[in-house]
Amino acid sequence: MQPVIVTATFEDGVLKPTTPLSLPEHAQVRLTVELLHAEIQKAWDATKEQRLAALESSLRLAKPMGEHLTRDQLHERR
Repeated sequence: MQPVIVTATFEDGVLKPTTPLSLPEHAQVRLTVELLHAEIQKAWDATKEQRLAALESSLRLAKPMGEHLTRDQLHERR
């Protein structure tokens, strides 16, 4: 049998195919589960605030202490 790509929905702990499968009862199959774009986007959005907070924290740490030098001040240091 050729490999078949099937879309399914995960509900109540069970994968439910969106189209019927022509498999005999109790057939064993190998599954590779890949989230579709909408599910990936939901997961990404769910952690957005955490990621932004971590980024802002990193940027605060990366800022130089003190004031920024002007262009003229930088050229004077040469």
